[in-house]
Amino acid sequence: MFKRFLPTIMAMLAGILVLLGYLLPLDFLVTLRDVVLLRWAMILAAFALIVAFLNLLFVHLLRLTSARKKKFTSLLVVLSALGTLILVLVQGAEGTWTQQVLNTVLIPGESALLALTAVTLIVAGMRILRARRTAGAVVFVIAAGIILLTTVAYSVYPNVFAVLREGVNTLATAGMRGLVMGVALGVTLTGLRVLLGIDRPHSDE
Repeated sequence: MFKRFLPTIMAMLAGILVLLGYLLPLDFLVTLRDVVLLRWAMILAAFALIVAFLNLLFVHLLRLTSARKKKFTSLLVVLSALGTLILVLVQGAEGTWTQQVLNTVLIPGESALLALTAVTLIVAGMRILRARRTAGAVVFVIAAGIILLTTVAYSVYPNVFAVLREGVNTLATAGMRGLVMGVALGVTLTGLRVLLGIDRPHSDE
């Protein structure tokens, strides 16, 4: 009973106090929100990040010491994690070598992953059309093709595809706003369920 109700009561109380701190302009609520609760949350998040980092190293070190083959990935993860940690501890987040790693490794890697994601979506759409030609699959392939065409062709012929690019940007902006509104509504509903004690992600249930 203690493990079941105490985390729920603490989560509900903290959530209600933070919500009141944003809704009511009272000094003690604002101080409680900014100085106490949010700082505690930042400290807990920092410890959770440290635990996750140590768990990542532990898992891949176990793979390196086991009898498995193909240990190159685990070795690369361990060396990258430790090298980045040492670099940040020595130079800080704004150091010269830290920024060099960010600009030459992380940002190009993210760009490459985004490019692979786009290609994967196109291939997935073509496979969907092969398996079943539904209206959703056709719309997906047409939309992906138009976006790819306008992105590539606009850089070559900006005057020709300017109007089409503007229409695609308008539709993309509308879609992103719809997604943001859906995420906001989902977060609000989830927060209300936690505040009311309906969902208990912090308990054993």
